Amino acid sequence: MITTIPATMRALVLERYESQLSAAIAGLKVTERPVPVLSRGQVLVKIEAAACNPSDLLLLQGKYGALKRLPTVPGWEGAGTVVAGGRGWLSRWFVGKRVACGVQGDRNGTWAEYVVANATQCIPLKRGLSFEQAAGLIVNPLTALGLLDTARRHGHRAAVSTAAAGQLGRMILAIAKKQGYRVIHVVRREEQVQLLKSLGGEHVLNSSDENFLKNFAAACARLSATAAFEAVGGKMAGDIINAMPPDSTVYLYGTLSGDPCAGIDPSAVIFQGKSLTGFYLAKWLQRRNLLFALRTARSAQQLLIDGTIETKIQRRVTLDEAADGLQQYVDQMTAGKVLIMPDKDHDVQRV
Repeated sequence: MITTIPATMRALVLERYESQLSAAIAGLKVTERPVPVLSRGQVLVKIEAAACNPSDLLLLQGKYGALKRLPTVPGWEGAGTVVAGGRGWLSRWFVGKRVACGVQGDRNGTWAEYVVANATQCIPLKRGLSFEQAAGLIVNPLTALGLLDTARRHGHRAAVSTAAAGQLGRMILAIAKKQGYRVIHVVRREEQVQLLKSLGGEHVLNSSDENFLKNFAAACARLSATAAFEAVGGKMAGDIINAMPPDSTVYLYGTLSGDPCAGIDPSAVIFQGKSLTGFYLAKWLQRRNLLFALRTARSAQQLLIDGTIETKIQRRVTLDEAADGLQQYVDQMTAGKVLIMPDKDHDVQRV
């Protein structure tokens, strides 16, 4: 436990947005900055591990829905120990505790030695959950739980999951299997089909197959799949919504293709009651009370602890190694996350 907080810290800083992702990553700089001063309701977290997600990459490119004033420190989530608290009982209660934290809005993020977070946006960690797994607790596990909860609440008997071989897609598979909820998993390569089947996926389709749309439409009809968790956008979004049964809803939560949704048949929307809507985790949580959010977070932690879901990690990097590690993540996303660990020699596995 740290007793003395330094005056300065090292952080990975984004000075300009670059539409070309490799240029955006190469432009990140490790900079010495003042350790922030806390306001009421805030805590200072010493970061042990911080994840990189597709939403972080969109921010680097200036394509995320909520941009930050530059220069800024990226990183939407991370895990560490609270070393100081601002005014307020909750902030003081968190001091000394291991937490996962999320940073929203126009604020410096988690790719640094320290980050300021709102106490209400910190999740106390259960024993048995390492910092490495906690670093990715919020974005992927809570999104998977949120999408499945949304589908169930709206009466969808089964769902579709695109980009299903990714970290989030595999979490949807594992949680849905545990809940007994049927999901059609869509991937784009044959080796990904075999991967998901080895993980227990029963309905796995390859979008590169010649008869994909025909097989997809038949599977949706057979399983009554009227919800889709869509992470790709572009042509995929149009193909999915057009091939699904009447009264289907596509929940768009990602834009991996980087392209606008295309090819949606207007008659399907007008006459068949099909719709496309966005799913944004922060808004989903805001529409629920704090108790619900904490209960959901505890469920996510237990799923990680008991091994139902896992954040696969392909590499751990220091701040100085971050640019190289982030480029590796972009090139090999299916291989797992890259964790940014400001003090890589520290025992981040302790629980």
